[in-house]
Amino acid sequence: MKQLSVFFVGLASLVLASCGQGDVLFADDAVINLSPVDDNPSAGYMTLHGGRQDTELVSVVSDDVLRLEMHETVTTDGVATMKPLKSVAVPAGGKVKFEPGGKHLMIWGIGQGSRNLGLLRMTLIYANDDRIQIEAVIKKQGSAE
Repeated sequence: MKQLSVFFVGLASLVLASCGQGDVLFADDAVINLSPVDDNPSAGYMTLHGGRQDTELVSVVSDDVLRLEMHETVTTDGVATMKPLKSVAVPAGGKVKFEPGGKHLMIWGIGQGSRNLGLLRMTLIYANDDRIQIEAVIKKQGSAE
């Protein structure tokens, strides 16, 4: 019986050791820069971390917003414009940054509950059927936080 217990402890250790962060699809550093004008969209940023296989982020949803879209800033002939994105490739073990001047979220109508809490809960939906809930810190315009 003791040998069997040692075997299972060793097996569990091996399994857990093989589950490094590079194996798990996740997102971090999520922040929303709140628009100072209520009718204008706020901007959302985060870093996506790929898991074991390539996938795509196909949607971001939240119960406490009117509308949420993925966008990318593109510069052509010196003119910057934004275009909506249907999906964002997330390579296995790689990182994809949503940041100013690049990929970002456009968020209209953030609810007062989230504003009061200072956090917006969102669900990231991937092409491989993974769904990941994250909370983004809401920062007011001009806030040093």
